[in-house]
Amino acid sequence: MPSLKETMLANLREMVKLQRAAHDSMFKFSIKKMWPISLIAPQVDWIRIDRMMQALQTTCKEQKEFLAKEKSNAPEADLPFLNLLPEYFDSLAKVAESLANAATYRQNALEKKIKMSIGQWNSILKTYNEASDNMAKTGITLYKVYES
Repeated sequence: MPSLKETMLANLREMVKLQRAAHDSMFKFSIKKMWPISLIAPQVDWIRIDRMMQALQTTCKEQKEFLAKEKSNAPEADLPFLNLLPEYFDSLAKVAESLANAATYRQNALEKKIKMSIGQWNSILKTYNEASDNMAKTGITLYKVYES
């Protein structure tokens, strides 16, 4: 039976894969995303990305609750790693929230509910970048503790 540390790490890897897939879908270059092809058939499902990121936020919260319940049964050697996980879950949830906001903004612009503003879009991207940077810093710390 895998330890709590290994189980949480496996769950975390899957959650990060989901976030990266949504990021790639939104921001990775594709000729299909360029005008005029994108006018014929949008190549990114903004609504699906928004829903996935909302589900990821919920999963982060559930994982934190699960960890809080189970941490008392973990071996002493795993506690430094397990104690850092809630901070990483918080930063991952913040990234997911920022990505969901970006997807919602793009969907609203696609549906012509709003007029796309470069300033507002830039603000959304800055928030996302700050959240991603914070998650990366927390991840580096988490990895160092995991390796030791």
